[in-house]
Amino acid sequence: MQWTLPPFTLAQPLQFNALLLFGSLLLFGLIAGYIVSKSPWIPRITGYLLVGFVLGGGGLNLLTGDVLHVTSIFADIAVALVVYQLGRYVDLGWLRRERWLLATVAVSAVLCFGFVSLALLWFGTAQAPALLGGIWAIATAPAVVLVVLRDLKAEGQVTRRLATMTALNNFVAILAAYALLPWIAQESGTPLLTLLAHTLYSLFGSLLLAYLTYWLTMPLARLLGRQRSRQFVLVIAVITMAIGVAHALHLPVMLAMLMFAILSKNLDRQYDLMELEFGVANELFMVMLFVTVGASMRVSDLMLVGLPVLILVAARFVAMGCGIFVFARLARMNWRQAGLLTLGTLPMTEVGVGLMQTISSLYPHTTAEVVPLLAGCLIVLELTGPVATQFALINSGESGRE
Repeated sequence: MQWTLPPFTLAQPLQFNALLLFGSLLLFGLIAGYIVSKSPWIPRITGYLLVGFVLGGGGLNLLTGDVLHVTSIFADIAVALVVYQLGRYVDLGWLRRERWLLATVAVSAVLCFGFVSLALLWFGTAQAPALLGGIWAIATAPAVVLVVLRDLKAEGQVTRRLATMTALNNFVAILAAYALLPWIAQESGTPLLTLLAHTLYSLFGSLLLAYLTYWLTMPLARLLGRQRSRQFVLVIAVITMAIGVAHALHLPVMLAMLMFAILSKNLDRQYDLMELEFGVANELFMVMLFVTVGASMRVSDLMLVGLPVLILVAARFVAMGCGIFVFARLARMNWRQAGLLTLGTLPMTEVGVGLMQTISSLYPHTTAEVVPLLAGCLIVLELTGPVATQFALINSGESGRE
């Protein structure tokens, strides 16, 4: 879109550019987030999603080309920051005392995979998309949970369990995807040994990248001292570098970040690395993340796969609830807390987007089959999931927001 300036300006044609639209996205996103947050039950990220939807393919179609590329870079950093912050909730010492939480995660993962896969197969979905849908259903959206948790200043039993379960659910989902894809993929001409080698490379490569990132970070944290401003820049720097290495080596970013966070939390015996509040940086990256997610939503996608989407959402909700309620009493939770925890785990989408992008290079045919299902769930769960999570945390009585 461009216009020609008057002759006296001696200028080239005027056109929208990436910086103009990038600044507009931040401005419109913040305004929309402020407006919707006036309701105590709607989180601000819903406003960001709506702005992305209006400006993206579902509306004015302005988020294309350079602008979409820039926002995607910010979205990658946002997801990595979110996963890092959630991974810091995974305290292995606390989990040894709360062993029933680990049982809840394991049983919920198995039930989600089984219920969702069987339900989709029963309703006529092809085998590969059905099994991929089952794997994807294990994960809980980390960005939604973290943003709502921080906005509400929530702290308590339900909050701590929701954050830890979200980190572990994503860890299990990524491991399950890479472990099972070689067996369910239908990539013509690709030997099974090649697919298995790629799986081992991805898993062990991510672990090695996480350890090297930890090995680089801890001496620097000790050298810089316990000053928040310095450590803030340090963490942003090493996370950005790790993302770049993961992209260059085609490794799963989320898995590497989760492992790095868990290592830095549990191996740092001297507490050299501080617990940081990312504040302003979080706000910037989150606007870009959810505007980008919103830009990828199209109503037509939901119309194409309406029934499979509803089946997946319902089957996952039932499976997650069964896993949580079975161990609720053993985990010292009452039925109300178990119900709210189940409701809080409803959002589940940006993990699927990242997972599909990561594995699509080796499994283009298999992942393409699940894209319509992913797109439909994106619309349903990104609009309803944040509201459900905020509702659950407010009603748990653990919200610290006035």
